[in-house]
Amino acid sequence: MWLRLKKCLNNVHKLTMIHDQGIILINKDSEITSAAVVAQVRRLLGMKRVGHCGTLDPFATGVLPVVFGRATGAVPYMSEYDKEYRCQIQLGARTDTMDREGEIIARPPDSYDAAKLEDRPYIEQTLNSFLGEIRQQAPLYSAVKVAGKPLYKYARQGEEVERPWRTVKLHAVKLLDIYYREGEELPCLDVLFSTSKGTYIRSLADAIGEKLGSYAYAAELERTACGPFTLAQAVKTADLFDRFDKLACNSKAFLSASINAGIVQATLTAFAGFPTLAVGGSDAVRLAHGQESKLMADDISLDTLTFTYKDVLLAVGSVNQGLAKVKRVFVDSSAEFLRESSKDEGI
Repeated sequence: MWLRLKKCLNNVHKLTMIHDQGIILINKDSEITSAAVVAQVRRLLGMKRVGHCGTLDPFATGVLPVVFGRATGAVPYMSEYDKEYRCQIQLGARTDTMDREGEIIARPPDSYDAAKLEDRPYIEQTLNSFLGEIRQQAPLYSAVKVAGKPLYKYARQGEEVERPWRTVKLHAVKLLDIYYREGEELPCLDVLFSTSKGTYIRSLADAIGEKLGSYAYAAELERTACGPFTLAQAVKTADLFDRFDKLACNSKAFLSASINAGIVQATLTAFAGFPTLAVGGSDAVRLAHGQESKLMADDISLDTLTFTYKDVLLAVGSVNQGLAKVKRVFVDSSAEFLRESSKDEGI
């Protein structure tokens, strides 16, 4: 049986929502951990099954996708997202945390020629030298775990430990501005980075400063995009709590109102760009039960795609010689819209 494959595109049309799952894009404030944001959303929704994709450092701001209900099953796929960051790189000092939170551990010599730091072509050439694949070592102050213990705990206890390395990719870099921050003798670079998953922007700022010979640290860091999700779609938790308070702190009413207001994204939006296959009612029921189903011609094979019914994400799976196999189910097999399809088709 042939069914038409298409790409799942975010926000092309209003997707059908299931009220027990979804994605809320938070515009994270500074000085709060990503885990604390999850705890806040958990309180708003009155749910335990809440998580996030892509940890942001406490000092960082910007897009933090928070998932709830069965949408938490999308996190392994969302973790592969490319990211976009806007970073204010302060030249003239290196800190032990590679950001504004740390102690200054190095400064350039008095003989350093600071005039070249205002030379835009020179700065752009230096930034462009980091394009492509680069090797990064996990920052000393980070949540990366070694032997089950976060690196920042080793650092605070003064313990030496081998920090892991990883290969990441810098897809694009754009110098937006060179300016002076109040009280600083050397300029600050306003830079937009497009990166692969797992890139340490603090480490990148530190490496840029080292290459310039001036040292540097990340003074401000904002994630402007996480996969298909952008800052324009994100909301502040303070605004969510205002909405929550006006609804007498009723979690069900809050969720319903947030869905109606477009604050909650359908789980399917997490798979923007994936091949997607819309199936009929009988196939939808089988897939929702995790069963195999013959959907396509024998010569069609796909490693990963999404299966939908009535614009609802049913499952993520694969097709091998036309036979669909489920990897992860995203709906309850007893969901009302599936029961209706069973009745319609006499299943």
